[in-house]
Amino acid sequence: MALAVNAAARGLSRQTAIFLFATIVLGVVFLGLKFYEYSVDFAEHLFPGGNFQYSGSDPAHAKIFFSLYFTLTGMHAVHMIIGIFMLGALTILAWRKKFSAEHYAPVEMIGLYWHFVDIVWIFIFPLMYLVGPK
Repeated sequence: MALAVNAAARGLSRQTAIFLFATIVLGVVFLGLKFYEYSVDFAEHLFPGGNFQYSGSDPAHAKIFFSLYFTLTGMHAVHMIIGIFMLGALTILAWRKKFSAEHYAPVEMIGLYWHFVDIVWIFIFPLMYLVGPK
């Protein structure tokens, strides 16, 4: 995304479109991995609800953890999907040479949104994946 903003600022429409498309592809790959992870969790009955089953020592706390896990990662995924659609629109506009060195604010603004979503993941990842039980 940073490369797309830089290319847009220099008036390089084709490069902007290519970098935006690459960002979309990487976002879709991330979501694919996340949805695969969700499917494994659903198959193991780890989604909080009526079918929740946890064979560990503290199922009540596990249910709270998985409630937070699915809420945080699910909201992150929703915002990524929104961002991917916005990036798709930008890619089409960039391919049609609608941006120039004087007019690239939409790329920069959506880039800020994308970076914010990315920074949120930097906090979600250690909280949900790296912090072990105490």
